[in-house]
Amino acid sequence: MSKKQPIRKLNICHDNQGFTLIEIMVAMVIIAIGMLSVAALQTTATKGNISANRSTRAFTWCSDRMEVLMRLPYTDPNLVGAPPPGVTYAPAQIVDGIDNDHDGRIDEGGESGNIGIAWTVVDNDGVAPNPPEFTKTITVTVTWQTPMGQQKTINLRTVRARNATAT
Repeated sequence: MSKKQPIRKLNICHDNQGFTLIEIMVAMVIIAIGMLSVAALQTTATKGNISANRSTRAFTWCSDRMEVLMRLPYTDPNLVGAPPPGVTYAPAQIVDGIDNDHDGRIDEGGESGNIGIAWTVVDNDGVAPNPPEFTKTITVTVTWQTPMGQQKTINLRTVRARNATAT
């Protein structure tokens, strides 16, 4: 009689204690793509913050100049208007009251930069009914150039009435 031989089990090692080289390489590629995406996002966010900062400064200068012009008497030389298109005032950068070159100092000698401020005064007498007579339309404009060479503009417009006591 023949003796039955026991079936020999193959001893295949299913040892899951580590990672293969390919798994590690794939994981490194995924992590690298994620890190590059975060770096690109950071760059975009920084550019957006710089743009918002410049827009905010320009609006602040525009608003400040409008407030100064509104406090002036109706007949002040800086508010002498003309029928449409009006009279435009554009002071030199060394006396315009803003930081044209982004160095933190306003109107220093020899200042020049890519920011400018101007205002236009339109005398509405005889142009009624809209806007009404005995008023002036004042438009303050701040323009600047982005680092990419793009021209940006902010305008503020108001109608100034002649006071009953003004002549």
